[in-house]
Amino acid sequence: MSGRPLITFEPWDDDIPEVDGVLVCASSQSPWEHSVAPSAWTALVRRAGFGITLPFQAEPAVRIGRLLAGRDDGAWLINACFPDAVNPLLAALGVPVLCGIGNIALLAASAQAGLGLPDQSRLRLLAHHRHLREPGPDEQEVLAWQDDQPIEDVRSLLAAQRATGRAELNDVTGHAAALLVTGMLAGKVVDTNLPGPLGMPGGYPVRLHGTELTLRLPAGVSESEAVAYNQRAAAADGVVVADGGVTFGVELAGLAPELADGFGVDELPAATAALYALRERLRGEKPG
Repeated sequence: MSGRPLITFEPWDDDIPEVDGVLVCASSQSPWEHSVAPSAWTALVRRAGFGITLPFQAEPAVRIGRLLAGRDDGAWLINACFPDAVNPLLAALGVPVLCGIGNIALLAASAQAGLGLPDQSRLRLLAHHRHLREPGPDEQEVLAWQDDQPIEDVRSLLAAQRATGRAELNDVTGHAAALLVTGMLAGKVVDTNLPGPLGMPGGYPVRLHGTELTLRLPAGVSESEAVAYNQRAAAADGVVVADGGVTFGVELAGLAPELADGFGVDELPAATAALYALRERLRGEKPG
């Protein structure tokens, strides 16, 4: 394990000291706002899907990722903030990102416990942030395999986790993140399931050996099929990042005309500013 100390720093600092890597857990949009400060803004997020907050979730990760990309010490970036969509945005911007934490990792931890498995070497999932809640009737459920055999009734397997409060589930996510990072730093081979690996949309089964990451998809599932599955879930979650652009799933013409047709990834600063203005205005209105 590296002898470098664990450090913290302000996410907007322009100078990052020598580190093995950075785990970003900060964004400018709280997932708890709807419960502590309901407004027309939180009502829009509920209606549009969490994906509409993508620019807010991406701010620190983009800034820190660009700082790391300009260095030659091989420092890695792991992003904890909506990695299913933020990590593809980082990749489209040319910002290297190793993976995310949470989301599919939380679902996989629940499935692992439900199946009584000692680790996730025999467990493979395809899942998206959207699947933290039970999918709608027109959406696909989490896909899961044990020893390359499809697991039936995944919904029942995940029911207890979906019925648990998100604040309590953060403890599970934190534990999974700690196992991941300590395994990486020790150079161990870690078979797990992670969101946003190498900037891909959604979550996949992966193998990490130090900072070398590879997919470990189940037999008969191609990478393109896995990506397509996750992009369908992304649309249900309110945002799709593809082909150098970002598309929201909600009609915004009457609220923010400049965002109605989405935006190119190179237009992220302007899109973020427009969304800040919209959020500020809607926070002053009662939820409809």
